[in-house]
Amino acid sequence: MGTELDPRAREVLREIVMQHIASGEAISSRTLAKCGRFDLSPASLRNVMADLEDLGYLQQPHTSAGRVPTDRGYRFFIDHLMRSRALPTREREVIDDQVGHANEIDQVLQLASRLVSKLSDQVGVVFMPTLLQFAIRSMDFVLVGESKMMCVIVGANGVVVNKVIQTRYSFTREELEKISRYITVEFSGCTLETVRRRLIRMTEEERALHDEMLQKTITLGIEAVNDVAPFDHELYVEGAESILNKPEFSDGVALRKTFLALQEKERLIDLLETCLSEDGLQILIGSESDFTQVHNFSIVARRYGTHAAPLGMVGIIGPMRMEYARMAPLVDYLGRALSRKIEEEQEHHS
Repeated sequence: MGTELDPRAREVLREIVMQHIASGEAISSRTLAKCGRFDLSPASLRNVMADLEDLGYLQQPHTSAGRVPTDRGYRFFIDHLMRSRALPTREREVIDDQVGHANEIDQVLQLASRLVSKLSDQVGVVFMPTLLQFAIRSMDFVLVGESKMMCVIVGANGVVVNKVIQTRYSFTREELEKISRYITVEFSGCTLETVRRRLIRMTEEERALHDEMLQKTITLGIEAVNDVAPFDHELYVEGAESILNKPEFSDGVALRKTFLALQEKERLIDLLETCLSEDGLQILIGSESDFTQVHNFSIVARRYGTHAAPLGMVGIIGPMRMEYARMAPLVDYLGRALSRKIEEEQEHHS
């Protein structure tokens, strides 16, 4: 597809996309002639624009003499014409500093979605598939109150999950150490879902009926897994209000539709789950997915985690008219920073 445009058409398309991203307006041949980048008359520019429209790269809004890029025009721009800017040092430092100071995985993910939203002025999303698929290396229980304890799970991929859980039994420190050892030895390498299923099966076994310590172990293990790994996916969406100041969503109907779209978490999760299988930065524009097509969005996303065990996706949602040359390196860097953090945790616990 990259071969059907000659150098002149490419330059014209590039300039239209850049000007449209900057202004939100339809771009006319007169505006292009004025920018001083082309030694062509408005009439010649009009012909090039008409060709680009015939090829499906531009379209003309009903009321305007100018043209705006189509999904296909944006896609061509991103794949062939865009010059990604380096992420400014200040933004890199902010990301490294914030990600470096977060400890628990929940905290890291919420922080990442807030950070990417703030730096991009778009909607930030961070997604982690359910923790039930999380394979454990060890599980420890630490007493913090009468019937309150901290459950610390270290994953096989090095991610650490801490959760304070309430329990209906009271335990001594020694009992908790014993339970921690038992669960770690029995279940190391299993996913939380497997641990839960096996513990539930054990409640029906003969020895569990007569062994009080085993009963307590099973009950606590089941409570811990249910508490730590709720059945829904973890999805953090931050900065929906950034949409308020985008001209695309300035009328009430578009705005309402957009806010409703961000409530449709299931569709967004489906989309992000399909992206999990791809490595590197992904940009989905308008008609390239159901979710983005219905709402005229684009998504810039990247998975994070280790290569062997991708953990989730981080990205931004915004209008198709977003500054891709700035958003791409931002999301890319944040995804890498999260992955580095996870690898450091892994080394720390191995």
